[in-house]
Amino acid sequence: MSSKLAFQSLSGSEEFKYVLSGKKLGTPLFTIYYKEKKNDDKVNSIMLSCVAAKKLGNAVKRNKMRRRLKMATRKAIIEIKKSFQTRFKYAIFAKPKIYDEKFQNIVDQLVIKFKSI
Repeated sequence: MSSKLAFQSLSGSEEFKYVLSGKKLGTPLFTIYYKEKKNDDKVNSIMLSCVAAKKLGNAVKRNKMRRRLKMATRKAIIEIKKSFQTRFKYAIFAKPKIYDEKFQNIVDQLVIKFKSI
């Protein structure tokens, strides 16, 4: 049957700088930066990181935003598994509105944005 999706985090400032130099898509809830993988990266793994900046609140609030965004991203990728582009690296930055937003709305927004990539 189908292989299990392998998730990998972006690591190091060099990798983040590389992704941030790519294209971006924004919504009121989050901003997605993405850029083509280099030749030496794993082809089938999904390389993404969810980030909540320090200015968004204290550690508890930021961690909640990051956890919600991670789980919504996983759910959105599973929903659109066939059309998800694994050839890109992704960095998803949370915005303050994501803290109070309904979970399904976050997933729906992610599905729309991932399909447009």
